[in-house]
Amino acid sequence: MLEKEIDYKLKIVDKFGLIIEFNSECPEKLIGDRSLFGISDEKLIEDIKARPFIVLRNIHVRVTEGDKVYTFVIPRGYTYDGATVPSLAWKLIGQKTEPRFKLASCVHDWMCDHHEVINNERRLSTHIFIILCDVFGKFNKVKRITMAFFIDTFQMLFCHWNKK
Repeated sequence: MLEKEIDYKLKIVDKFGLIIEFNSECPEKLIGDRSLFGISDEKLIEDIKARPFIVLRNIHVRVTEGDKVYTFVIPRGYTYDGATVPSLAWKLIGQKTEPRFKLASCVHDWMCDHHEVINNERRLSTHIFIILCDVFGKFNKVKRITMAFFIDTFQMLFCHWNKK
């Protein structure tokens, strides 16, 4: 489907003018949990435990930052692990599979797996994650600042972003 054919139904604008748009009014409903029910294959069980969420329908995303526009599709069937939150921080931030992280971590994980979709802009990926946590997770400012610091630091040290 060509970009011009996408009907973006949800538009989020942050206080700095960053715009995030989705092809669904409720993009979080395009994500499901992978079930272990009836599964006996140990390798598959471990995979599901490691990446418990799955995209049920393509999620089209458009991000506008000033004069830059990034568009990408998180494809149906994409699996991811949720927010990577160390167990020591669970009381402060929440566990990685907490539903409030679902959409933010999906979009962020896709950008981390595919840096090129946002031109290797590491800080932009963190900014998008924090905005989505605010809008969909209703996290308070202290949690968002804490998450932004740790996410950006972790990405800078361990995730091989090419710039920024």
